[in-house]
Amino acid sequence: MAPPILVTIATQRSGTKFLGACLNGGDAVRSFSEPFKPPPPTSPFAAFAVAWMARQPGFAFRDTEIAAMLDAFLDTLAAEAAAQGRIAHLDVMYNNLGAFTGAWTWPVRPAGESTLCRVLRARGARIIHLVRDSLADCVASTLIAEQRGYHRRTPLPPGDPALRLTADLAAAERQMRDILAARAFVRRAFRGHDAWVELAYPDFIDGQALAPQAAARLAGLAGLPAGRAVAGPCPLHPTAPDRAMVVTNWDALVALEARMRAAG
Repeated sequence: MAPPILVTIATQRSGTKFLGACLNGGDAVRSFSEPFKPPPPTSPFAAFAVAWMARQPGFAFRDTEIAAMLDAFLDTLAAEAAAQGRIAHLDVMYNNLGAFTGAWTWPVRPAGESTLCRVLRARGARIIHLVRDSLADCVASTLIAEQRGYHRRTPLPPGDPALRLTADLAAAERQMRDILAARAFVRRAFRGHDAWVELAYPDFIDGQALAPQAAARLAGLAGLPAGRAVAGPCPLHPTAPDRAMVVTNWDALVALEARMRAAG
């Protein structure tokens, strides 16, 4: 049986960094953030994959080969966390879901398949689906984060009057549709999966910590015994709490989302 692992699946700007920091603040979970993200010079997965493929001279990027490599990588994270007496946790963003499909196939097939989702289901990963319901918030927060920096660790200056941004409504609509399609894909991919919790942003946050009900659900998902703290306080600060003031066409973004939802 594969070692236990917690996986947050979410769109960008939905509180994943806050959740991961809270989990690291407890005594039961080790969060590895986004190991599949490739920041310079390389990501943890990229380094692992290079070494893995060097030991597989016939590696041809077949789905079965990629699945075996993903499983082995997740095992290394689980083992590293277990050495600290903790459960491994990682973030998978929506735009990574199709990244590990074979090189000569569509990233996510029309039938709705993702090699990564298939691996996570097969190994019984405990899935946290993190949803930010407001699409306008997602778009505006992404736009502002590109200017302010994605992961702030200091409070914003009071007022910040200099920053004013205008959203490209055509690009915003594409982003909103992508979020809705990926959200539906994740729900289909894990339909019937027993180890599943869906949390809504910002409802799972209570000040600088997880809301008690959210913490209890995550402790149950992880199978923690009484006395183990699933999470602690988080020192991170919001990147875009003033999006309605900063985005000059905020009302147009909200109206765009309303039209999309009304049209189904």
